[in-house]
Amino acid sequence: MKPADAPASGPVPGPATAVPDIGSIRTEIDAIDRELARLVARRSGLAAAVAAAKRAGGDTGFGWRPAREIEILRAIRVAEPGLDPILAATIWRAMIASNLAAQGGLQVVAAPGCEAAARSLVGDPGLVRAAGSVSVCLEAAASRSHTLAVLPWPGARDDRALPWWMLVQAPAFAGLHVCAAVPQIDTGLPPEALVVAAMPPERTGHDTVLLAGPHAALDAFGGQPVARAAGMELHALTVQSGQTALPEVQSDTGVRMLGAYALA
Repeated sequence: MKPADAPASGPVPGPATAVPDIGSIRTEIDAIDRELARLVARRSGLAAAVAAAKRAGGDTGFGWRPAREIEILRAIRVAEPGLDPILAATIWRAMIASNLAAQGGLQVVAAPGCEAAARSLVGDPGLVRAAGSVSVCLEAAASRSHTLAVLPWPGARDDRALPWWMLVQAPAFAGLHVCAAVPQIDTGLPPEALVVAAMPPERTGHDTVLLAGPHAALDAFGGQPVARAAGMELHALTVQSGQTALPEVQSDTGVRMLGAYALA
């Protein structure tokens, strides 16, 4: 082989890679932003129309529907599996909270250490008020139907000898229930906080029910222990679609259902 015929050393040059046109990409992003703004405005208008129709029909109740929010987020995850679920939850929560606030009176009270969770729940820091204790949060939610109390996950950051999941069982808080969790996305870890409000929990088809009572009585339900205090326990029970809506709790067993939450 002649020297001229010897193969050249080093990598063989490939076809030139096209350099993205940043200007055209930004133009497309701007077009998408305009379309997003148009759709958000349209969605807000439709939500306002729904609220007006409810008022016209005599419905003056609290418009917060946590089960509906979970259904929306679950549908988004199915339709767009590549979309970051935390990003999706943040965007939709902000829109939903804005609509709730426009309907009037929404207030969120955060227990110590739960301020960030409360802000992520509603997307509007102006709706969140920090409280000095979990008891203040519960009192606010019990005295006003449009108030959400954001409390720490049981066993975390408790500011008193009696944990809130035992305190909420007092007669003064009989109308309060756990209705949602923060974050609303299933991360594989326990939620950071729980939301308590003066409304019954709603069913989504895959929910976590919280039961409090003596260990022997709770053991019959087959849930998982979450917290323990003063001889009482808090258990979490998963309720799937097709099962009874909520466990049947007999008053003479000492077990009380504190509420339920769902994750997307």
